[in-house]
Amino acid sequence: MAETTEGKDGGTTLPPELRARLREGIELLRPHPHRGDLIGAGAVPLTVALLLINLRLDDSWGQFLFLVLNALAAGLVLGMGVLAPLEGERPRSYQVVLQLCGLALLFVALLRLLQVLGNDQPLDSAGSAFLILAVVAGTAAWLARERRSEICTLVAGIVGTAALYAFVRWAFSPESANTARWVLTFAAVLLLVGALLLRDRHRRDSVYLIDAAGVAILALGLTFVAQLFFGAIVTGIGGEFSRASVQPGLIWKLVLLAAGLGLVAYAGVDREAGPGYLGATILLIFALLVGMPGEDGPSLWFWPLVLLLIGGAMIAAGLRPRRELPPEPDRGDGPAPVVPAPVAPPAPPPPTPESVAPPVAPPTPPWMRPPADEGASEFVVEPDEAPTRAVEPAPAEPAEPAEPPEPEPRPRPEREPEPEPPARGSLWARADPGEEPTRQHRAPPPSDD
Repeated sequence: MAETTEGKDGGTTLPPELRARLREGIELLRPHPHRGDLIGAGAVPLTVALLLINLRLDDSWGQFLFLVLNALAAGLVLGMGVLAPLEGERPRSYQVVLQLCGLALLFVALLRLLQVLGNDQPLDSAGSAFLILAVVAGTAAWLARERRSEICTLVAGIVGTAALYAFVRWAFSPESANTARWVLTFAAVLLLVGALLLRDRHRRDSVYLIDAAGVAILALGLTFVAQLFFGAIVTGIGGEFSRASVQPGLIWKLVLLAAGLGLVAYAGVDREAGPGYLGATILLIFALLVGMPGEDGPSLWFWPLVLLLIGGAMIAAGLRPRRELPPEPDRGDGPAPVVPAPVAPPAPPPPTPESVAPPVAPPTPPWMRPPADEGASEFVVEPDEAPTRAVEPAPAEPAEPAEPPEPEPRPRPEREPEPEPPARGSLWARADPGEEPTRQHRAPPPSDD
């Protein structure tokens, strides 16, 4: 038997051999990406088979055997969905399939656990139902956050709404159906707020929260539809049933209408199909419930007339004549002429050595010219005399480039003379008080060599 060892923080840790075996077992459960589709496709019939076994053999097998079977299957399928490596920002389809199948098997395993503990009908008890739904909703929320599974966000929203209703039943024991409708409305508002908070950071999660809110409002409308069909059954068997008692009140009509129109508008703006389908279904339920004649008989009052006026006004506002905008002050009726941008002149080419003319020396002033004959003055020129021809200066011969001077040799640094030994009896010749006494410093005698 393997013994545990004590860690640095005082806790117990598993021995290295057992940890290595656990790591090998985890790697065996980790699906390879190139086989993920095959594993995900196999998880679906496995889950369906286990559900069939739980239904068919419920009276034949014991509850503990069902618990072990469902718990092992849930751990296997859900574990593969968690251990599968993420290859991008979102999990692949086989990972989503594994996670959904694992959540379904986890729900069945929790049912069997409570049956083993003595509760034969866990869903009939509000406390047991709240416990099961809360665990499933929490697991789905963890998968949505840690594994970035967006579909698990929808599962967490729907199951969390059911868990909230189970908690209200467990805590307050209501008897009216309006309590469930208020809980569903409150849950839809919470989901809507969560969708608005996640809209910028996690858009897909926000869309699924909108879907969950739509499902909550759809369940609210189905409570009235269920009463309507129940009344039809009662009437069919000879009982008495009043349709006026099934019609929702003004508040519930407003909730259904606002939710249906809002979901359809959201689907049109964000181009999402799910909210559009839910909104259309809710509007059909609204038309079914409100379209029944009232106690006073058929009439256009109130909802048909109000919806006609609202819809007609919006369409008329969209089709009203358009007024062309006036032209700008500095332009005529036609389009403004296109003014070409000024083109900069091309830059002159760089001068070449051949094209550069040699420098011309300025002419010599008259008073600097040499005398024409011996009798003339050297530097005096009469003002009325015409200047003689200019003497062109002789072209200067190009000077040969001077050779660079040779660098002067750097003088070698002279060797510093050795310091003279301290005089006998001076302060520097005394021994350091902190050291052992040594001989006095003496200069070495000069050698004869």
